[in-house]
Parts: sequence; C-alpha cells; structure tokens
Amino acid sequence: MLAMLDFVDLLLLRRGIHRDDCSLAFRRIDGNRKSKVVYFLPLQTSFSVARQAGFLPLDFLAAYEMPNAIASSEPDLCLQAMLALTSDAQQLLNDKEIAARDAVIVGLSAGSYPATYLANRIGARLCSVASADRVDLLIWESPAARIIRRRAFQKGYAVAHYTNTLDGSHPAQNLRGLAPHSLFIVGRRDPFIPTGRMNGLLAAIEAHAPRCHVVKLAAGHVKTMMMSGRHQRGLSGVTARSTAWRLMDLGGWRSALAEPAGPPPPALTGLRAGSAGN
Repeated sequence: MLAMLDFVDLLLLRRGIHRDDCSLAFRRIDGNRKSKVVYFLPLQTSFSVARQAGFLPLDFLAAYEMPNAIASSEPDLCLQAMLALTSDAQQLLNDKEIAARDAVIVGLSAGSYPATYLANRIGARLCSVASADRVDLLIWESPAARIIRRRAFQKGYAVAHYTNTLDGSHPAQNLRGLAPHSLFIVGRRDPFIPTGRMNGLLAAIEAHAPRCHVVKLAAGHVKTMMMSGRHQRGLSGVTARSTAWRLMDLGGWRSALAEPAGPPPPALTGLRAGSAGN
C-alpha cells in the first residue's frame, strides 16, 4: 500500500498544474449546519475524490475546493484567491454565529494556505496537513509547481515578485494568533514539500506557536493526508475549555450563499467566480 501511494505521488507530480492557473472560481460544499469544522481541500482535488480518499473524516459545516489561482503564474492572483476563500469562510462562520474558539479549520496541502491565514486571523484551532512555510519559495522550489514556474518566468516574473506580493500571508507568518492545541501534520517523505520548506515551517512553529502540536509521519504527500484522519478526529474533540493534550511524534469579495435545503448529504452550492484581472 505504501509503495502504491508513493507511486500516486509520482503520478500527481507528472500531471502538473491545470492549463488555467488564473481562475479565481471556487466551489463551496455545504454540509451539516450544526458543525463547526471548515475544510480547505488540496488543489485540483474534487470534494468527491477527497472524501473517498478519507481526507475529510469529520462532520463539516463547509468544504472548499481550491481555485486554480491559489497556485498561479500571476503572483497577485495567488493572494486574491486566498483572500476570497478566507473572506467567504469567515462570513459563513459569522452568519452561523460560531465563535472562533469553537471553530476548527482544516487545510490539506494547498488548502493549508487559506486555512492557516483564516485560523490565525480569527483565533481558531487549525489542523494543517502537508503544508510549507512560505508560498513564494514553495512555488519556486517544489517539483509540483514546475509548470507554474515556467509560465511565470515566461511572463517575466521572478521569485522576488512572489515574495513582495505574498509577504505577510505565508503560513510561517500567521501562527501567533492560532488557538492553543492547533495541529500540524507533516510527511517526512513528502516529494511535494522540499525539506527546507518543511523545516522552515517547523522552526516557525517552535518560535511563534509553542502551544501547537506537530505530528511527523513517515509518509509521502497523499499518504500523509490519508493518515491525518485519526489526528483530525483527536483535534475535533479538544474544546477551548478542555485540558491540554499532547500528540506523539509518529514518525476580497463575498458571495451570498443559499442555505442547504436540509441536513446531509452535503450539497454543492455552485461555483464562485471573481475577476481575474490584474
């Protein structure tokens, strides 16, 4: 099984990025109106695939499919995509009158970018899975982003453009406001996340979020997300009033959205599209 999942990682690396990396359209799937969990899914991963793979074990309020522009050859669009997602999710939490201390924000792979930013902004608990410290350096170093780099270079962009545009939004820069007991799950054999980017994140957590917890798995990218389920369940059981716990190291626009007609199954609320202009 492990070898097969490692092979899946290689296939995904070869697949590359969608032709349109400038689209700000995203999809929000509404689930249980009583849940306080919000998911941000991996890039180019549909809700149905994520659910079948076991990435979403928790009952959730909403799950967001990523816009292609979350990893774009246009630096400005990366930021716009992230802010559109977090704005919509924060408005949803406000509309449902969910206190930040009770919310759980889960980010998987690319979804950890908006998840970390939102959780830090409102003071919620975060579960970050397969993340990196900086989006600019990840785009410029990860083999998964090679097509994005090539397109950006052809447009005249360099890493400095991403650095200047995204400054202040990186996961490593959005840790101080996280609620205690937030959780970071990383894979030691993750080919999508360069070692420097994972180590940078771990160093930032130690420096700025010492009350957060880290789980290191002997796994690649997909397997890390699959194995995160048990730890997500553990995090969801920790409330703002519970005692401290420790996990072991295991090796801007907003959309007015209609309420779902009833309880689960989850319903697709449709595409949200923003301007792709610079």
